[in-house]
Amino acid sequence: MVEIGSLIEFLKRETAVNALEKSVKHAKIVQECVKNLDLGLQILLKEKDTEKSYALFHKVDNLERDADNMRREIQKDVSTGELNPSVRQNLSHLIKRMDDVANCCTGVARRINTIPIKFWEESSKETIEIILEMMKTTVECVQFLDKIVLDLLEDRKYIKEYSQNINQLEHIVDLLNIKLRKDLQETEYTVNYFTIFTAGNVFDILEAISDSIEGVADYILVLLTNY
Repeated sequence: MVEIGSLIEFLKRETAVNALEKSVKHAKIVQECVKNLDLGLQILLKEKDTEKSYALFHKVDNLERDADNMRREIQKDVSTGELNPSVRQNLSHLIKRMDDVANCCTGVARRINTIPIKFWEESSKETIEIILEMMKTTVECVQFLDKIVLDLLEDRKYIKEYSQNINQLEHIVDLLNIKLRKDLQETEYTVNYFTIFTAGNVFDILEAISDSIEGVADYILVLLTNY
């Protein structure tokens, strides 16, 4: 059983400052992953500029790699010294949940590069608008990520409020995803079945970004409740 308040107590220790500062930097890198994915999607779906959008998707890939490196540094920091095993476990779980957000972004960025422009040309105007709205809402959602992590490390006054905001935005993304599925099935496509499969996979992972952000918020809320 995890010791109650163990991570909170760890956050108060002077020896943890380096790991905690890196945790905030990690959250900001993850946030940049989401923002660049959004920008890439806007350029691809609005301007049909594949070269420029693919450059942004490649940037998402690089940012995810930076997030991975930062995660490894944090794990190295918390693994050194005599720390309570539950402390190490709690912080590792938190960082892993944040890393899942960046991984989802990369999953979308890598796969969307393989979808031919013909698919987007055959997609309805409503489909494009729903996808962009999903991404816009996801950006709003991730803006609370570094806020909630920073608040965990400071006064912990707004964690519940930030968590509620994230939950509400994640629910909006869920509803948009259902609407997207309906619209896709009402559209006649001439692209091959594998393209349809890949596009569906992209939309699954796109929707999972906000799920992962909610996972971070829920975990932090549990830590706060324990404390």
